[in-house]
Amino acid sequence: MNNPLNLDLRARAELLAYLVASHLLARQMTGNWLSADHVVESAVLWLRTNGGGADVVQRVMLSTRALAIAEQLEAEPTPEFMPQPIASLFCENLRLDFRSAAARDLYQHCLTQLLQTRWFE
Repeated sequence: MNNPLNLDLRARAELLAYLVASHLLARQMTGNWLSADHVVESAVLWLRTNGGGADVVQRVMLSTRALAIAEQLEAEPTPEFMPQPIASLFCENLRLDFRSAAARDLYQHCLTQLLQTRWFE
């Protein structure tokens, strides 16, 4: 099944936030960032779950940016991104849990990053 390329700015920010959260969780649990294979798997999982479509260039750009943001958040931790709440970013079905203030803050951070760097074009 082919999905059209339909990621608007908010969907891109949500995918970016999901990938950043996945990187942070992997780092917390294993001490390593996600491998390239796991990033691809995570992006595909998010796209399938959310009915989204993104071309390879979009996925690569968002995946690359996700690692950079995760590294930045690890280097300059803020209260909402400290190790304890990282797992709380996700629901039991591995979606971002937007009931969590940390997930909402991460999404807003990613949206702001996309707007400032014009990665959404």
